[in-house]
Amino acid sequence: MNDRNFRFFLVAIVGSVALIACGLYLPDRVVGRRTGGQFASNGERIYFTATSGSGNRIRYRGESSGGMMTGRLTCASCHGADGRGGEHFMHMSTMDAPDIRWKTLSSVEHGGHEGSDQNDELAYNADTFSQAVREGITPGGDRLSSEMPRWEMSNEDLQDLIAFLKTLD
Repeated sequence: MNDRNFRFFLVAIVGSVALIACGLYLPDRVVGRRTGGQFASNGERIYFTATSGSGNRIRYRGESSGGMMTGRLTCASCHGADGRGGEHFMHMSTMDAPDIRWKTLSSVEHGGHEGSDQNDELAYNADTFSQAVREGITPGGDRLSSEMPRWEMSNEDLQDLIAFLKTLD
């Protein structure tokens, strides 16, 4: 087998293994508490699918460098099924998504975001969370990382998302 055939074979094998792994791993990890094909709430649907209960896709604007923020992005894509965030590899770079469980966000110990100043140590409430989600502005008035998309979400959907984040332990 020559080098070209070996590389093709290797890429095919690695790609197949990745697809199988995603098929086994993602349904439980991404869909989380989804049962019987239904979500427990509109907020849970929004978190895992970026789709409103009306069936409309929730759009976002991404400011990430190089226009890498494309595709079907959801809250769970970065913050995980449990909302705890953490460091993960995305679009050929490492990002550290914060914990967005409501008990963490509404606490002064939420830790802000990487590169933030002390003003980011303010607790979130419904209004400042809305500002962060829609405009990328922290409770202290600083800008969130460009890795955080700016979501175009209705007030009702935003309230449903907050209600879901309050259920995460």
